[in-house]
Amino acid sequence: MLGIYCRTSKNRAEKFTIDNQREAGIDCAAKLGIGFRVYLDDGISGTLDESVRDGLSDLFRDIRKGEITHVYCIDQSRIERDTRTWDFFVAECLNNEIKYYPGGSFFDLDSGTNRMFAKLMSIVNAYYSEITSKKVRIANAKKASEGKTHGLKPYGYKKGKDNKYEIYEIEAKNVRRMFQLSLDGIGAYSIANRFNAEGIPTKFSGNFTGEITRKDKYTKNKTKFKKGNVKWRGNVISDMLNNKMYKGVREWNRYEDVVRYENDKLVKDKVAVELIINNDIPVIIDPELWDAVNKNLVHNRKNVGRKEHYHYLLNGLIICSHCKNEIIGKKRLKGSDNAYKCKGKRPPHNNCEKSRGISLPKLETFIIQHLFESRQLKKLLVEAPKNGTEALRLKKVKVQKEKQKSDLNKSVTRLAGILKDRDLEEDENFTLDYKANKKKLQEVESEIESLTVRISEIENNSRSQRSKSLIEHYAEDVGFDELKKLVHSLIEKIEIHHQTESKSGFFTLNVKYRFYDEESLFVTDWQAMKWHWVAHYRKEAFTGVQMKEDKDLREFMNKGKVKKPGKKVQFKGYESYSSMSEIVNLKKEEFIMFD
Repeated sequence: MLGIYCRTSKNRAEKFTIDNQREAGIDCAAKLGIGFRVYLDDGISGTLDESVRDGLSDLFRDIRKGEITHVYCIDQSRIERDTRTWDFFVAECLNNEIKYYPGGSFFDLDSGTNRMFAKLMSIVNAYYSEITSKKVRIANAKKASEGKTHGLKPYGYKKGKDNKYEIYEIEAKNVRRMFQLSLDGIGAYSIANRFNAEGIPTKFSGNFTGEITRKDKYTKNKTKFKKGNVKWRGNVISDMLNNKMYKGVREWNRYEDVVRYENDKLVKDKVAVELIINNDIPVIIDPELWDAVNKNLVHNRKNVGRKEHYHYLLNGLIICSHCKNEIIGKKRLKGSDNAYKCKGKRPPHNNCEKSRGISLPKLETFIIQHLFESRQLKKLLVEAPKNGTEALRLKKVKVQKEKQKSDLNKSVTRLAGILKDRDLEEDENFTLDYKANKKKLQEVESEIESLTVRISEIENNSRSQRSKSLIEHYAEDVGFDELKKLVHSLIEKIEIHHQTESKSGFFTLNVKYRFYDEESLFVTDWQAMKWHWVAHYRKEAFTGVQMKEDKDLREFMNKGKVKKPGKKVQFKGYESYSSMSEIVNLKKEEFIMFD
């Protein structure tokens, strides 16, 4: 399998587009006669490492999994503009016996001469990136001082003659309207709701295609959504109302990198060195009106629209089985409508027809009781079978890391010898190279130590003891933040499905436990007071009974019932297979609320 890596930076004028990189990679795969997989990083600098480049990170992951045997990029600068990233890429290729095809031609990384030339090219790429960054910043500062555009223009403006800002009347009329609404006492969130209800396009939905990626701070899960679906938000309206551009004033900071050494590590700080103020911008909002609106903003806070005043235990964990949107909590300040609802069911989206909201306190109370009061769950997780496949995979990775450690040891020793030469000891490139290799060696040694611990945990089943410890750590008086961390440490995701039955219906919850290839299925009616633990299943069945349970469960998930039910759980006209006997009954006086 050929891994085709494509990257563009934020400079859209560069010669290699994502499309021509992808097409050239596909041609290379055809010539090699193998399949391919494309990895994309669009609009991301090559100076950044794989921790913030999803495409490169995914490529490394699949290389380690043995799914990629060849790697293509249109040229080396797509992989990196940083020597440390290049060293890491070379190590991954050598440790996993990957064949490298820059520009479609085989480049043997096993050759010391080739590696030397590639390393020199990496140094050139890093230097080019640094001087280009300085040139771009100076050029942008010059543009800002002359009132010229660069980058994304504020809503209401477009690029005009001589690269100057020009009013984009289609959007500018909405800017004037939002300022007037704000002056009339309408809050930012209410303005956003009104614009969404009227179908007014945002900057993204009206001008761009593609996707935006968001990372949840608790689960670290990434969700993607189309730019064309972006709606107005109260915080966006608020930022626009505070933007001085609309009254003809542009404030712009120019930054420079300040290099320093900290703990033998090269550190770059971005420091503002110049504030540029330009008053030659076309005025959309009269300065007097702009000032009046901003003075009035403080009085509009009581009329901003609905705001979140509730702690939501399960936000970031739940998804809708119907439309795959996130399900998030919403509590009304007035009334009893407190529920977890699909984002596709709520404004401004309104594109999910089958889902139904489920009571917020009932769902949270049930999850807490299931995780921390269910003896059966603790027994299942503590006695979960060892994952031998995972241990073997990690042992293979450890062997590769140990080879990488050996190579780095040789490099560090060689460079240390070079630096003893009086003619070369002051050469900054060799010094930096030595420090980078030594730093990488320390990182690899740390990774080997971590892998050793993880392998031991799996083989000794200590992750089950970890789960037991997490469960037993719960106490009734535990604070919300700590409780949320506990819940998110035990659960990877919850998928909710609603099945309509006459005027009501029932919910099925599929709970996937973190660090385990195991899941539980629960069923409750729309009142959500009685929860039936329908089944507990795993990625792999180990006995004939488990295989039959998994088969029945698949049929249940696909059709809502099974052909040969075992123990039956009865709802209104509903019948399901049950391999578990535990039933959780909620009591209203026990509901947990996090106001």
